[in-house]
Order: sequence, then C-alpha cells, then structure tokens
Amino acid sequence: MRSNGLKRKYKFMEADRSTLLMLFLFMAMIPIDLLASNISTVISYQSSVSRDKNGPLDLYAELNYCIDHNNAPIAVVMHGYSPVSWSVNGVRANAQRLRDVGFFAISVSLRGRDGSDGIRDSGGVEIYDIYDAVEYVKSHFSAYVDPTNIHITGYSGGGGNVLSALTKFPDYFRAGSAYFGMSDYGYDLQTGWYFLGASSGHRKQLRSDVGDPSIGDPAIRDRYAARASYLASHNNPYSEIHLFVNQNELTCPPINDENFLKNATSHQKYLGEFKNIQLHIGGKGEYIDFNNDHINQSDELQDWPHGFPTAEQQHAAESWYLDRLLKGVIPQPVLRLSDEFYVAGYVKTKFFSLWIGDGQNAAGVLQYCFTSNYLKSFSLQLVTNDKTIISVLKVDTSDMTGKQVKVWTNSVETDEFVGGNIYTISNLRDGDTAKLESMPNSNIKIP
Repeated sequence: MRSNGLKRKYKFMEADRSTLLMLFLFMAMIPIDLLASNISTVISYQSSVSRDKNGPLDLYAELNYCIDHNNAPIAVVMHGYSPVSWSVNGVRANAQRLRDVGFFAISVSLRGRDGSDGIRDSGGVEIYDIYDAVEYVKSHFSAYVDPTNIHITGYSGGGGNVLSALTKFPDYFRAGSAYFGMSDYGYDLQTGWYFLGASSGHRKQLRSDVGDPSIGDPAIRDRYAARASYLASHNNPYSEIHLFVNQNELTCPPINDENFLKNATSHQKYLGEFKNIQLHIGGKGEYIDFNNDHINQSDELQDWPHGFPTAEQQHAAESWYLDRLLKGVIPQPVLRLSDEFYVAGYVKTKFFSLWIGDGQNAAGVLQYCFTSNYLKSFSLQLVTNDKTIISVLKVDTSDMTGKQVKVWTNSVETDEFVGGNIYTISNLRDGDTAKLESMPNSNIKIP
C-alpha cells in the first residue's frame, strides 16, 4: 500500500508539473502588457466636422497607457504618409516607449486608414481627426491624463501632420516634434514635396488626394495653399517646436523645416520672437552631451535617417525636451489678444475658429483683436485665387455672459444677442470685417 501511495503521489506530482508547464506556456503567450498595468487598445471615436451617409465619420486610434499613472501628459504619435492599413504598426514601438516614461500615447489612424471612415486628403481636413481623438481621450480617460499637457510627434508624413496641427491649432499643444516632415505638399513649384522628394507613388497619391500641381490649375493651387503649413508657421509663437532632419535627407528634404522656420522669423514683431522653433540638422556626426559626462554615447548622436527612429535615435532627439514636458515646466500656450494668422483651410483656438470654404480648398489672412471682454474684431482677406469662397467664423462669448452684444459686419449692425455661448457668422467673405461689441452695464436679468 505504501508503494501504491508513492506511485499515486508521484503521478499527482507529475500531473501537477504538466499543469504548471501548460500554465507557464499559456502565460508566455500573453503579451507582457497584459501581465503588468500597461494597456494597448483601439478606440473608436467620431469626427466633429465630417459626415457620411451614416452620420459623423467613425474614426480609430490606438492607445498605449499605464493604468498606474494619473495626470499623465498626452503624446500624439503620428504614422507615415501612405499606408491604408496597419498604419499605426510602425509607430507602436515609439508610442510604447513614450508610455513607458510616463505619457498617455495616442496613435491616430487618420480617415481612410485602418478602417476609419472617410477619404484621405493629404494634410487637409484629416488633421482635424487628431484634435477629435485627443478631445475624446480627455473626455473618456480623464482619470489618467493631464488635459492641459499635450505633445504631438510624427515621422515623415506624420511629421507633416505635426506641422499642420501646430499651425491649425496654435494654442493647443505645449510641444511638437516633427521628424523629417513636409511643410509644403506642392504649393511651391520647386521646393514643394511633389517636386522635391516625393516618390512616383507619393506623387500619384497626391494627385488623387489634392490634384496635380504641375498643370497650372488655379483651383488645385488653392488646395495646396490650404496645406502649406510653412506659410502658417508664424501662427504659433507658443508651442515648443522641434524640427529634426538630416542634412542629406532626400525623401523630405531639410528645405521643409528651413522654410517653416524662415517664414515664422520673417513675421517676427521683435527679435527672438520665434525662439520656440528649434531646427536640428543631424547626420553630421555631432553628439550632444546631455548628461555632461564628457563621453559620446550612441543615444546622444544627432542622426535621424528616414524611417521610424530606433530607441537610441529617438532618445537623442527627445533629450531636448522630454523631461521638461513630463515635469510640466513647458508652459501651456496662451493666445495673444491680437495677431495675424495665415489660415490654411481652417484654424481653431480656444476663443474662436475660422473655417474657409470646405476646409481644404482656400487660404486667407485673418487679423483679430480682443479688447478686454467687450470688443472682439476680425478682418479676413483671402489669398488664394477663388475670391468667392465663403468662410464661417465662430466666436466664444462666454466672457460676455449675460451682456447684450451687438454684431457689426463691414461697419453695419447686423445682429444683437445675449452673450454666453458660441456665436456664428456663417457668411464671411473676402475683405469682410466683423465685430462683436458688448454694451457697458448691459447685464440681462435672467429669471
């Protein structure tokens, strides 16, 4: 009986070992993120500006975050130019590296990619998908994020998305970093990406999305003007902007970054106004001694060949700003009370937005001025060929709450309302001016 007992005990131990082995093998097949507190998931959200026959466009984004973190800064990580599917796969490693150091990472699948509704448009209305994704995360993942600390980064076509987003939403991002991005898809007939850097496949896609810029069609030229973020670079003297590109970059040549910086400084009102934009020309064998140990380390080499950066290449770039962004010491953008914008299709700030035409077929110069909380004035001049395009101006009047507000268009009083909500002027034309003026001591008593 003792012998049988030993045999039964041995068989139990053997079965137990088999069970443990199977359990180990099963656990080994589970992504390590699921064994820890790291989450990688795909969300569906809706466009706030575009619809199809089923309603607002349904869009997708991949999230990488840690449930142990709260008040994490948000990092938007943008994919490259062409892919229709698996677009976020290439940036997942970079997004997860940002997650691992404390960010809540959002990899946006722009419209027409990865199952997102809509039609791609190469830097047009699709840029709004980025804003909508961040707003969704701020609303639905509020326990994990700092909604005021938003960073955007991207590679190649994603770098172009970064430059567009920084100029279309100039007071939204604390920082932006563009790796070999394009600031002009084809507006300049020599240095635009269509003419300098784009492959035959890229040019074919641009012709489909925007049109052929080489045929001299004014309407096509207007569409490229609505995507020329370098012409709008002076919209943003607020965000800390880093432009990373190698001196021998061929696909998205350095001229894209140089023109972005050059246009901003050409509009400066005082010396050093655009010190927020820093151009880093790599590929020269230069090391930056970030840790002050007087040793050249591989993750300090300023070299960013075209593609998705390795961990070392990304570290060598992010060392310029990442720690300060994590600590929250890079300031929140605060819009000036008066300025001039180059509106490439549309612009949205915390206090007003302007939408020209369909958002991707025209550009204009908008001058605005806020005088305390009683006067807001705007003037618009279209700078593209079709001067018949109509624009929509939306103004936040929450600082005029309860006051009687008069609206003047081209010096003619056209409306009167009680302030407190978003006021819309839906028929602003080339050369028009608009003014919202609240009357002193005009508080309306609401029962």
